[in-house]
Amino acid sequence: MQSNQEVRSMKPSAVMFVQILFYLAALLNIVNGIFSFGSPGIVKKTLCIAMILFGIAAVFVAYRLNLPRGSRRQAAIVLSCILIVLRIIEFAVWGSIGFLLGVILPGIVIWRLYSSEAKAWFR
Repeated sequence: MQSNQEVRSMKPSAVMFVQILFYLAALLNIVNGIFSFGSPGIVKKTLCIAMILFGIAAVFVAYRLNLPRGSRRQAAIVLSCILIVLRIIEFAVWGSIGFLLGVILPGIVIWRLYSSEAKAWFR
């Protein structure tokens, strides 16, 4: 059985890049959720709580991408899709183009997770 350090040294750059993007997406969600929480209305407050919770989930998923298991790749893809949908809803509610720009990070994550390098790692 390989140690955790040995596994990390063999991790492809695509997976490392995905982890970094996931951490950035998590940070973006948490910060947006905290700063937007002062908005009036129950719908906006609910979206802020969802942003924070999904940001925390993204940190967890990014951390778990260290080990090559297919279920972890699938969890990252599903969470990325949820983050994209959440950003589109946020754009519809707030009307700020900044929320729509948050679609880019999860989109790149999905694209990189479907690369042959990442697929080979998670088999």
